[in-house]
Amino acid sequence: MKKFFFILFFLFLFETKSWSINKFKYSKEPITGEFCQKLLSELNFPGFPAKDLPVKINTELLVEEINNVDGKSLSYDALYTLWMYWIDHRVAGVLKKLGKYENTDEPTYLCDYEVASVWGEKRKLFDPVIEVYNQKKTPKYSDRFNWIEIFSNGTVQARLRDTNEFKSKNIDFSKFPFDKHSFIFEVYSEFPKDIVEFVPNEKMALYEKNLYKFDSEDGLTTPDWKVTKVKTSAITFKKDKYDYSGFVVEIEAKRQVIYYIFKIMMPVVFLIIITWSVFWIKVTELQSKVNVSVVTLLALIAYNFVFEKDIPKLSYLTYLDIFILISYFFAGMATILAVYSHWRFVVYEDTANSVSVTMRKYGPLLYIITNLLLIFIFIYI
Repeated sequence: MKKFFFILFFLFLFETKSWSINKFKYSKEPITGEFCQKLLSELNFPGFPAKDLPVKINTELLVEEINNVDGKSLSYDALYTLWMYWIDHRVAGVLKKLGKYENTDEPTYLCDYEVASVWGEKRKLFDPVIEVYNQKKTPKYSDRFNWIEIFSNGTVQARLRDTNEFKSKNIDFSKFPFDKHSFIFEVYSEFPKDIVEFVPNEKMALYEKNLYKFDSEDGLTTPDWKVTKVKTSAITFKKDKYDYSGFVVEIEAKRQVIYYIFKIMMPVVFLIIITWSVFWIKVTELQSKVNVSVVTLLALIAYNFVFEKDIPKLSYLTYLDIFILISYFFAGMATILAVYSHWRFVVYEDTANSVSVTMRKYGPLLYIITNLLLIFIFIYI
């Protein structure tokens, strides 16, 4: 049932009015292989269409999965589909010659070709040389797209569906695990802006609004993360003496913190409670007090390795680092004060156990206040 609604949703998308081929139809009469071969043989336009410059590349990027977010290598994997299409008047001229041209915003789908047959050695059509630039593994030139399609109004479309590893940029782990990250996808052409210019497809506004979520079906899957914002932009940047156009999708997400709260922070708080329970043990039982506090201190040390794989070795402390350090301090102070309490008992015959009484009142309270202050400084400032 979910898949049914998902298909209906995409049918709705294709039925909306658009600049180009979001709305298209199939021919009532079968398009033969002979016609597609004839069309391919007539295409001989390797250069850019001079009278249509800049070529407006209508661009849609559908991000379906973001996973394997690796804080140590500053990378993530993504499954995505990239559609790009533009109108070439020279292709329209060939279609007029073959009697298949339609001057319409709802063109007929005609033929699709392997990329090598159109952008290979015998280049048949203009190639805007577009790549997803922040991928860690650059695909072969022939693998940049899956196929090329031709529509009856002269529209040329290229589609790529791929999974690749991407580089993370400008990551700030200071609020970890209450941090946010941006997953960025950058699409650029090797041609300057006066030759190739990106135009975000109207569907991108829908993806921004719905955060890549679709009715009755999750669109973008992001394990351990929650998407909070999607931003699409066509940018311009200067390189050497030319201005270039780019298409950028930025997906902002915050880390799911439930795991860290229940698997790390709450057990640490529980260990501190156990450590401070030594002040309810008789002042004469020094060995019992030290055993409890030292064992819990060692358990705290082990928690350093639980989240080690989630972040790189940093030159600064994160929120969770300081939380653990504060817990170290209070666990260590419990041990020191337990020894001091016993020393006062032996030297001054402090049978009232005044140190323990004071720590019962103010120790846990001081720990709570310190952590509330830490939360305020790191999370809300």
